[in-house]
Amino acid sequence: MPKLTMRPILNLSISWLSSTVPGALLIVMLWAGIAVKYMDNRQSDIAGAQRDNENFALLFEENVLRSIGEMDKALLYLRRLIESTNGPIDFHSAVGTTDILSELIVQVAIIDERGIMRASNVGPQPAPPTDLSDREHFLFHLTNASDRLFISKPLIGRASGKWSVQLTRRFKKPDGSLGGVVVASFNPEHFTKFYGRIDLGLGAAFTLVGTDGVVRATGGDTETEHGLGKDLRGTELMARVGAGVNGSYVDAVSMPGAPRLSAVRRVAGHPLAVSVSVSKRAVLNDSQANLLSTVFAGLGLSAMIAAVTWRARKSELTVKRNSRQLRLTLAHMSQGIMMVMQDMSIPVMNAKCAELLDLPAKFISAPPRFDELMTYLEQRGEFSKTALPDNLGLLEYYGPKDAVGQFELYERVRPDGTVLEVRSARLDDGGFVRTFSDVTRRRHAQLEANRLASEDVLTGLANRRVLSETVDELIASHRNKADGKFAILCLDLDRFKAVNDTHGHAAGDRLLQAVAQRLREMLRSSDVIARIGGDEFAVLIATADQLSTVEAVASRIVEALSRPYEIDGHQILIGASVGIALGPVDGETTNDLLIAADLALYSAKAAGRGTYRFFDRKMNEEIKERRQIETDLREAISDGKLELHYQPIINLKRNTISGFEALARWTHPVSGPIPPDKFIPIAEDSGLILPLGEWALQEACRQAAKWPDEMSVAVNLSPLQFASPGLALMVERILEETKLAPHRLELEITEGLLMRNTQATIETLHGLKKIGLRIAMDDFGTGYSSLSYLQSFPFDRIKVDRSFVAQLGEERTSSTVVRAIVDIAASRGMHTTAEGVETEEQRATLAGLGCDEAQGYLLGRPVPIAKVAAVIAMWKMRDQNAA
Repeated sequence: MPKLTMRPILNLSISWLSSTVPGALLIVMLWAGIAVKYMDNRQSDIAGAQRDNENFALLFEENVLRSIGEMDKALLYLRRLIESTNGPIDFHSAVGTTDILSELIVQVAIIDERGIMRASNVGPQPAPPTDLSDREHFLFHLTNASDRLFISKPLIGRASGKWSVQLTRRFKKPDGSLGGVVVASFNPEHFTKFYGRIDLGLGAAFTLVGTDGVVRATGGDTETEHGLGKDLRGTELMARVGAGVNGSYVDAVSMPGAPRLSAVRRVAGHPLAVSVSVSKRAVLNDSQANLLSTVFAGLGLSAMIAAVTWRARKSELTVKRNSRQLRLTLAHMSQGIMMVMQDMSIPVMNAKCAELLDLPAKFISAPPRFDELMTYLEQRGEFSKTALPDNLGLLEYYGPKDAVGQFELYERVRPDGTVLEVRSARLDDGGFVRTFSDVTRRRHAQLEANRLASEDVLTGLANRRVLSETVDELIASHRNKADGKFAILCLDLDRFKAVNDTHGHAAGDRLLQAVAQRLREMLRSSDVIARIGGDEFAVLIATADQLSTVEAVASRIVEALSRPYEIDGHQILIGASVGIALGPVDGETTNDLLIAADLALYSAKAAGRGTYRFFDRKMNEEIKERRQIETDLREAISDGKLELHYQPIINLKRNTISGFEALARWTHPVSGPIPPDKFIPIAEDSGLILPLGEWALQEACRQAAKWPDEMSVAVNLSPLQFASPGLALMVERILEETKLAPHRLELEITEGLLMRNTQATIETLHGLKKIGLRIAMDDFGTGYSSLSYLQSFPFDRIKVDRSFVAQLGEERTSSTVVRAIVDIAASRGMHTTAEGVETEEQRATLAGLGCDEAQGYLLGRPVPIAKVAAVIAMWKMRDQNAA
């Protein structure tokens, strides 16, 4: 057992023991120290709980901001879609668009100017008209013309039948009057679940309350009276919310007899506040438990001191025995204790003190002077992590602070990372007593709370709040500058939804983490990287005076994020689109700049994805046009206004027609023909490619069933169609309904699709093959060509890309490539079809190279179904004339 030295107290002379006064003074000092220690512990626990409450309130504010921001973005998108539509609005299609769907939102709805719900994505479809004219979110916009996001009180939705809170925005008619209200409802349980993932301790509670006093969400201690939907007006909480005061207070009213330590924080930019509270009784449990153990120790010490005082004259042996008991008691105290006399001597130093300060064992039995101890610790590097005030030495800083004995409570970080809380109390003779407590775990918990409040939990990147605060600082710093720019890059992952649908959300999360790691590796430490939504990221470049620098960063991001990923044993291929806004020229506020970058992102996606665009004022019109095309396309698919054209496929060896490829065409009633390369990408982005693709397959099979039996039809499959788990069942159903023999149907897939998930893709292909149809690989020889694909699956046909056919006769290597493709296909029992044949020389060369079939303008342009019979008859006549 380590020894404890109390030389001036325990090595008592017979003359000192002749009086009981010193013993009485020691007992008084002992109990005074116990009282001071208890009060210090009590105040420390309360202060620590209040700091924790404030940190967690900041964390919850960030979660509320991010959740509401994500839902408000969906509202703004839906409103822009409605307001940019010319002519009648298809409300049912609008609420079903994939860009507004979110795990947070339980219902999306549109209310017209009379308060009638015209569309909802919940319940029977189309949703029946429902009178919501009495709902507060409609009444607010009916009487308030400001463009404000409104957050309703909790209620049970008439369409969803669930508890929800409505976020709403008004939309306008072309004349500027109220056109109606767009609604996004969320379940308050979302915030309760977020709270449940964070341990605040026993008796803790979380409340999200509006400035109107009504609770929007709650969680934690069910004994509190802050229930969902409860009106808290008249409480101290609402008084502080109304005064705009952030901070801690003691709430002794909500639970009489059980006061709570509370912290309240207004949610920036919204009529909401978050409150975190803990039971004061639970907070003080530790200090009260320590008090009880200290009282017992004090009673023992008092008894021992009294015994020493009164019995010392009778027996020195008794004194020594009691002294040993005293040493044992001090040695087992939970705090380190050191007593320093006025002359700097240290009569008392327990084992815990030596342990916490990592002192040699000899310092316990023979403590040095206090000034010598400080010199020893300084030379050992104990204060390497301490920053002293200017012109102040260690002894002055860590010794008594002034003549009246005022000491500061402070924390010190030791070189090994241990955090010590140091408390001091002055003694009457000019010395002082100092205690040391290890508070490392508590400080780490506070640091973790601070980290969670500023960091995206999944990826470890900065969150939206940190990004916004940093942009705010940059805007302020550039306000008085004549030049200088910074850049915000908004990133969106292309085809991420397909990864979630195909591989599950767990794989999607790991993919997001991999994306975050690539961004960290390629960007500078001075760049701020943030995750601001599901698959949305942002990069802030603080210095962007040269546009070429920003372009280089954007280009590197697109390239890096487009490389294949290995996730759970699968190779996954996605892409990235980037929108760029320059501050402060593209916006005077953070919100303006983020909207500008978002518009630029939409433009990049409209340009074909996998690229970047700078914000331009004209983009508002471009986005409006794109949304109009999406709306009109949705209506055209619903009303059957699209048609298929058929391009003949010619057998080069027999010079006869063998079938057709079906190609979607759309003639807009106002704009005329819309090119496929314009409306097909929009269909893929909006999810319309699924109903469009099913219609095209159904129509092509229905028409082909009327052709001569030797004729086949080829139909293209989009990647989104291919990712659908019910693809094989759909194809089988269509063949059965149209009575088309399976061997007369050929499905074409692109070579790039095989890169996304080779094993799952091969399994899907085998499922289709079992039906009896044929599978063709389109655009072979471009992109990610690999012979391993041909070894993994027995394709029926390889289609030679038009880029090789166009160079036949002009570039010798093209003939070599085409010959190689033909030979490879023949060796594996596959046929070949060349695309884009436009000259007789190309046709003759392909026939000479052994290519089986060809298609192109030379052999026949795509024609509507009404002209297919004439095309077949023309080729039949050629065949007869040749014979």
